[in-house]
Amino acid sequence: MRKFEYNNKLLELIWDRFEALANPVRLRIMIALSERPMCVCELSEYLSEKQPLISQHLSILRNSKLVDTKRIGNRIQYSISDEKVVDIIKIMEDITVRKLKELQVNI
Repeated sequence: MRKFEYNNKLLELIWDRFEALANPVRLRIMIALSERPMCVCELSEYLSEKQPLISQHLSILRNSKLVDTKRIGNRIQYSISDEKVVDIIKIMEDITVRKLKELQVNI
């Protein structure tokens, strides 16, 4: 049996990232950014949400180190900081869809 090796600080850092993803708008932002880097105005249009709301959620994702920024002219372009985060989202999607199918729930 493997010994539990996580210390409290590491667990807090992991939780911080999961907590940042635990919002439907932020999840939608991450899925959109998995397609390509975008600025706030592009994300706002793509997701049909107001720019201040998108900016607020991007700030949380940035503070959790889930997205990176790059200045291009007078705009800031956002991108996913590590593609493994997209893998985690896809894994959770697969698990959820499989469980719903087992329960015969239509989504």
